[in-house]
Amino acid sequence: TLMIASSWFSIYAEASATSIDQLKQKTWFGGDKDCLSDQSPEIEVYQYNLDTYILRQNKCIHYEAPFIYLLFGENRTLLIDTGATKDSKKFPLAEKVHEIMFERAKRLKIEPRISPLVIAHSHSHEDHFAGDSQFLGLNEVKIVKVNDTKALISFFAFNNWPNEIAKIDLGQRIVSIIPTPGHQAQAVSFYDPQTSWLLTGDTIYPGRLYIRQWQDYKESIKRLVSFAETQHVSAILGAHIEMSVLPNVDYPIGSTYHLNEHSLVLTTDDLNKLNHQLITLGDKATRANLGNMIVYPINNE
Repeated sequence: TLMIASSWFSIYAEASATSIDQLKQKTWFGGDKDCLSDQSPEIEVYQYNLDTYILRQNKCIHYEAPFIYLLFGENRTLLIDTGATKDSKKFPLAEKVHEIMFERAKRLKIEPRISPLVIAHSHSHEDHFAGDSQFLGLNEVKIVKVNDTKALISFFAFNNWPNEIAKIDLGQRIVSIIPTPGHQAQAVSFYDPQTSWLLTGDTIYPGRLYIRQWQDYKESIKRLVSFAETQHVSAILGAHIEMSVLPNVDYPIGSTYHLNEHSLVLTTDDLNKLNHQLITLGDKATRANLGNMIVYPINNE
């Protein structure tokens, strides 16, 4: 089994450049003007490779339409975020994750089973952990507690939060966890060396970058820039799309229909642009338009 799985890792590593280009061009379901007539699935699934999946919640179920990331290792699986809806009938996330697990096992010709699952969160806002309850009581599932910095530090064994990077070993796939508070106190970003993806939640994405703690956020972006200088980053993938393809044009809050969305994919150039803008703004929390992102300070919560 391990030999088969390892062969898939190497195959998709070789194909990653082409896949990144395809991901950049990917058009996601953008909701519907009339959600009563919407025929899109509750969860859109994008298979990047046999071990990596992106799931997006339907905007007609919840306007936030968060992106969720599912990463398979040889020993366990990492699910990053669980979406904005508790109700499994409206948003069958646990069912979909198990379906992907069994389908993947079938294609790998290994024993179908529910692999050990770790559920982590990009941060502790409800549109990123509401689906946790669907996994409660299931065997082989560990959920990182939300709204609890001490629990987060303990689970990932951080020794010096937020100045240290932690790691989680999924089995032939070691994911780095980078503290990125500022949008929210427990915010973290994940780096997957297999895809070279930097998964940033609400810290950076094509949308309104809501900043609650200005100095913490500036330090977090600086931390990401420093990290990206030491690792190959093929794509920066956040948890939402709020920008259209037109520069500085964002969709209204609460919109269930996004026509002509911006690509999900951002790059290290975008990260550096954001960092430079924050440095230029200095200590004063100030709104700024960056074309495919909006620096958007708000009151602390």
